Amino acid sequence: MPSLRLAILLVSLAIWVAPANGQDAPREPADLVRSLRTLQDQVAYGSASAHATQKALLAQIAAELAQAKPEVWQQPRNARAAIAFVLSGGDPRILKKLLGLGALPGMDENLARGALAYGEGRSDEAAKLLGRIDARALDPSLAGHIALVQSELIAKTDPGKALALLDDARLLAPGTLIEEAALRRQVSAVAAAGDFDRFEMLASNYLRRFPKSIYAGSFRHQFAADVAGRNDAGSPSRSARLEATLEALDLADRQDVYLTIAREALLKGKVELARFAAGSALRLLGEGSPERLRAQLYEAAALVVTEDFDKGVSVLEAMETTQLGGEEAELFAAAVAVAAEVRRLPAPGDATGQPGSEDIAATFKAAGTARQAIARVDQLIGETGK
Repeated sequence: MPSLRLAILLVSLAIWVAPANGQDAPREPADLVRSLRTLQDQVAYGSASAHATQKALLAQIAAELAQAKPEVWQQPRNARAAIAFVLSGGDPRILKKLLGLGALPGMDENLARGALAYGEGRSDEAAKLLGRIDARALDPSLAGHIALVQSELIAKTDPGKALALLDDARLLAPGTLIEEAALRRQVSAVAAAGDFDRFEMLASNYLRRFPKSIYAGSFRHQFAADVAGRNDAGSPSRSARLEATLEALDLADRQDVYLTIAREALLKGKVELARFAAGSALRLLGEGSPERLRAQLYEAAALVVTEDFDKGVSVLEAMETTQLGGEEAELFAAAVAVAAEVRRLPAPGDATGQPGSEDIAATFKAAGTARQAIARVDQLIGETGK
């Protein structure tokens, strides 16, 4: 599969660099925009070169479209290409010029003017004009992208309809960057709405279909934050479902997600989830790796506020801190401070008004960074000593 994608990418590049190699015949706008779409779709499958090249390709195509003869735009496929170009991040001035000249006969005016408004950042007008369009009735070259844009434009005002439009975008443009973007946005939207059953289903779908997307790294980090933010995070049933979801990932990505979840859970005070995720990462990581040291740190930091306090302290005391990075070093210091505070707590049933272990765990939950955690622990220690 990677070799096939590379071949497609090379063909796309060959199409747009051909004039420089002596090809004089002008190229149809539809062909130019198809090469752009092909290039952009490779971003969904992890092509860093495609991601880096698309800006230059957009500029090249804009220059060629500006030189196209008026009769070229009489063909419906080229008129659609002008709209698709703008929706794909291209310069909207070409579409503005064509509309001003009346050079797109037969094209739905709401569609063309809505695309122009979107390209120029006039979101309210774009929502009004494109809201009159049934994306499912459009040519396949535009259908999925219009549904994606429609969803974006009403996401805040009508989230339910926006989600339905994302479903349409995925169905109308399978295997493309449009599907990848639609699925990624759906996961974020259902997490924000608290629909965690659908969140798990869609996240699993994304991780299975687009694990190497250029945007997959940021997706995994947001996924980890969403998982850690749940009220039932760390429950046995949810942990089992999380484990099943992550089975779709290759080993390195699974390690990364578990480590990210462990850290997010720790900072949100979700001790059981932090313990589960760190332990899962440890089972996947080799001895002596920096990532394994991070997993040990996260697990130990969680253990010091549980009945396995002694085990957590033992791990912290044996840890080679010189190998920890800046944030992890601060988190280590916070964990040591928490452990010291827990050690000073009275025995159960001794009502002294001092903070309990739940209060200590909350220092991580309240912390946006490890440095804040340290400050909060210092405050607790100060209050305890009064």
